[in-house]
Amino acid sequence: MARPRVRLVVTADDFGYCPRRDEGIVEAFLAGAVTSVSLLVNGAATESAAELARRHSIPTGLHANLSEGRPVGPARRGASSLIGPEGFFLGKMGFREALAAGDVALPQVREELEAQLSCFRELLGRAPTHVDGHQHVHVLPGGQTLSWA
Repeated sequence: MARPRVRLVVTADDFGYCPRRDEGIVEAFLAGAVTSVSLLVNGAATESAAELARRHSIPTGLHANLSEGRPVGPARRGASSLIGPEGFFLGKMGFREALAAGDVALPQVREELEAQLSCFRELLGRAPTHVDGHQHVHVLPGGQTLSWA
């Protein structure tokens, strides 16, 4: 009896965070240690990372981010439950605490994630191969999960 074929997927996240990290990720992909990447669309090196992904045909997903850096959606233009007074996301624990306190407007979360998806499509000219969450912010306290539906 033939055994079912198993494929291990190794995804390097934080692609687009900074050039040095991206170089290491691409090196690992070319060596066969990494099979896909997850792109931070608000990272400091997002555009160059997208170019690297296209150049090397790296399967690329969206690394949805609600905790670090600046938003790419409507929240970047003013008051939002997702950002602090300096215009940055609240941080991993700050986001979770605000969410637990009921201070996060879920429609603003949806707007930001939709903006990140749109930004991804603009950068790569296609939909992501997968979506995961930066610092696990896709998993909400109480077992709730963010959904695109």
